[in-house]
Amino acid sequence: MLEIVIPGTDGWDDEKEMFVELEPPVKIKLEHSLLSLAKWEEKWHKPLLSNLKNLSSDEILDYYRCMTIGPKDLSIDVYKRMTKQNVSDITAYINDPFTATTIHELRMQKRSRPSRRSNQTAETIYASMFELNIPLEFEKRHLNHLLTLIRVCQERMNPGKQMSKAETLAWQREQNELRKARMHSRG
Repeated sequence: MLEIVIPGTDGWDDEKEMFVELEPPVKIKLEHSLLSLAKWEEKWHKPLLSNLKNLSSDEILDYYRCMTIGPKDLSIDVYKRMTKQNVSDITAYINDPFTATTIHELRMQKRSRPSRRSNQTAETIYASMFELNIPLEFEKRHLNHLLTLIRVCQERMNPGKQMSKAETLAWQREQNELRKARMHSRG
């Protein structure tokens, strides 16, 4: 859970000839969870995870509203008062893996299961939870933590075939080329 404080607004009172607080600061609690994802997708009728870079500002603010667990029923105007730091904190929170577990991507390349980058929706995640007997209470956990748990369960149930030596060498060459390009080096 993340707590942030959205600043209030001040205005000039002509009668008192001083600045007065028009709207007080609001402290909100946010949760990036399967439940908030499901609420957002129910309203917007499109997958959120695969469209994160293409969302309008209204859609982003509405996802923040869906993430809010307290106080409830805040006006969208409250979310419009967010500072750059508020948005930065929320983005960091959403991107945090919330786990120490890593899954070797080499093994996952041979999978036909959807990854986090595909058109994964709340329903596909719920289906994976039910297939893997993950309790429904996990819908309130951080979404990245839940997705990692699903991948770990899938990996343990079906480790998949190992890559051949030629496939492994090709993958390593590809990774080396990517690193050289990223680091602007020749090796």
